Amino acid sequence: MSLPWLSQPVMLHSSRDAGACSMTPEQCAFKTSDWVFWYEADHRYGLPTVAFFVTAILLAVIASFASTYAPTSWRGNTLWLRILSSGRLLSYKSWRLGFWNSQPLGTYLVGAAGAVFFLAMTLGPQPYYWPNTKQLSFGNSPPIATRAGYMALACMPFLFILGAKANPISALTGISHEKLNIWHNWVAWAMFVLALVHTFPFIVFHIWKGDIVKQWNDGGIWVTGVIAILAQAWLTFMSIRWVR
Repeated sequence: MSLPWLSQPVMLHSSRDAGACSMTPEQCAFKTSDWVFWYEADHRYGLPTVAFFVTAILLAVIASFASTYAPTSWRGNTLWLRILSSGRLLSYKSWRLGFWNSQPLGTYLVGAAGAVFFLAMTLGPQPYYWPNTKQLSFGNSPPIATRAGYMALACMPFLFILGAKANPISALTGISHEKLNIWHNWVAWAMFVLALVHTFPFIVFHIWKGDIVKQWNDGGIWVTGVIAILAQAWLTFMSIRWVR
């Protein structure tokens, strides 16, 4: 017996065939444009998110290897010493504010880069919702919900890696898993916010469409989605130190 949310046969990816478009050429071109085309959204948003994480990790790996295996002749070079000093400043410089110790300066800079990336990828492309009418439908998945969902999904493998004691990032960079915990926490919050951005536009859309109760009663996807977002909310909020 097949589950209502698991179509058969199970495939590793869905079809990329959008089928024939019955709208005007201008409307079809708009529907299939790069930043809103549903059938390529994983390529437009999921893969760049993976590339962002991989790039940050590779930069840390290069910095670690350069400082460890640099030629002996470089050790007296003024430029090299300044580069090392700048790296140490970014890696270790922190502040004591009352009873709270801040993270190193470099951590905030990388975190700011991540915030800019996710905000730009989420809020930059337009439109957020399809300009549907009761007679014309561009689709049932709001573009902002689609892209947020794929970016949240792309965060998942890095969330698991950063939370593990034995992980390839520590092995390649020499950064202990304790120091990676802050990134595990921040990625978890980013993923949770993206999951919320993925969820609420569907609620807004189906309230407008007038079938939200029917969708809930008939679609197992809605039930499993609510269970997933509640579990994610519990795990994320329980990670707050004073809540624990």
